[in-house]
Amino acid sequence: MDPTSAPELEKINKSVENGNCVTKEDYYTEERSPFKRQAIVVLGTFLLSLSAGATAGFSAVLIPQLQHDKGHKKYSTEMVSWVASISSLALLFGNMISGYLMDSLGRRLSQMLLALLYIGGWTIIAFANSIHLILFGRFITGFCQGWLGPLGPVFVGEISTPAYRGLFLASLSLSIASGVFMSHLFGTFLRWNYAALLCGCFPLIGSIILYYAPESPAWFASKNQIEKCIKSFQWYRGTSPAMKTELDKMILEQTKKVDKRNKFETLKENLKKPEFWKPLCIMLIFFAITQLSGINVFCAYTTEIMEVLLGSKSNTYAAMLGIDILRCVALVTACIMLRRLGRRPIALFSGTFTSLSLIILSIYLYLVEIRIIRHVSPLISLGLTATYIVVSNVGIAPLPWNMVGEVFATETKGIGSGLSVMMTSISFFGTVKTAPAMFETVGHHGTYLFYGISTLLGTVFLYFCLPETKGKTLLQIEERFRSGKKTKVKETIDLTAV
Repeated sequence: MDPTSAPELEKINKSVENGNCVTKEDYYTEERSPFKRQAIVVLGTFLLSLSAGATAGFSAVLIPQLQHDKGHKKYSTEMVSWVASISSLALLFGNMISGYLMDSLGRRLSQMLLALLYIGGWTIIAFANSIHLILFGRFITGFCQGWLGPLGPVFVGEISTPAYRGLFLASLSLSIASGVFMSHLFGTFLRWNYAALLCGCFPLIGSIILYYAPESPAWFASKNQIEKCIKSFQWYRGTSPAMKTELDKMILEQTKKVDKRNKFETLKENLKKPEFWKPLCIMLIFFAITQLSGINVFCAYTTEIMEVLLGSKSNTYAAMLGIDILRCVALVTACIMLRRLGRRPIALFSGTFTSLSLIILSIYLYLVEIRIIRHVSPLISLGLTATYIVVSNVGIAPLPWNMVGEVFATETKGIGSGLSVMMTSISFFGTVKTAPAMFETVGHHGTYLFYGISTLLGTVFLYFCLPETKGKTLLQIEERFRSGKKTKVKETIDLTAV
């Protein structure tokens, strides 16, 4: 241990011995002053995530316009699936570099670099004069979406206080849904190339905000830049006694982790630790569950799905925008619920009712298919779809993105979050790419039944394995995985675990 850490340890121990634990009410009240600063910086990441949502939803308006453009031949099912899914294929490559870049360059600089690339991708789409240039632009925006996937939650999780961390992390999922809505809205009233230019404005504004923001204090601590860490922490979190104690503990923890062995040996040792592989296994499966629930299939093929659910092509765009608004409302509700309730009960509620709504919708469409029910009733089909959209976006859609910024230790956060989000990229690509073929072979009812059963099985796994992280500091969560013992946060916050 570095000798300079001894005074910090003595100070923390004296605080605990003297009974100077801060009550939960005092802890949260004293840290409210920096809330505005945190919110403004989170807005920068929020705008980058808006562009990620626009990438996911853009194909729903791009494909119909391409199919109906004069001078364009009708594209095959295979080409349509590539237009929708090539961005999700690129996610995987973005995930691969995200962890390395966030650890080597820092969280803030990495976001600014990907913002520039994002702007370039949307510009290529906007000025594309062939399907191949569109695919290239979609690949670049998907690459940025994958790059941002682990980076955004990690940055937001590190700069925000425990009291507001759940709210800020949930807002990133809201930004994804808002981006889907904005891309659909632009594409409803404008030609696809003008819509692409407007989508490119989101990362531009986001990068300007992040340019003036400090780097994450946790990243400075991991690089042993203690003076910069202190300045950054105080800027984001304030100087209350609770915050001072948390800062001391964070510096102490990072000092203890300084190792003179080479990085590869250190990484190998860290990968064997339960505080790495336990949350990794949980997050890999949680992200897979989210994608196998079909939420991004509904984003990518909204117009086609609405035609089936309405029984006609009329009012499909109005129904699409209505579903988008409902998705945003559900995610606003999720932000509020995550401030009041724990992650675990929300995940179990959402997973159960998401699977039930999909299974019931599948049965209903099957009864229409075999003519037991003669005509599709928009009231029933859209009602079941609305239920599915609400319950899925209240829990299983935002929660893995929320928790990936919480569950990994600082020294393995880059690789842990990167591997976790790689799973969602693989699942994202798989579900979006195979959806058109599944619609043609097993029908919409068979596709929804598959998603419903997959979500149900995943919910059973979450029941047995998902821990609670609400109200806990990042170091408390790390200790929970290391020791395997549950920690309860009730009337006080244990500063010995901060």
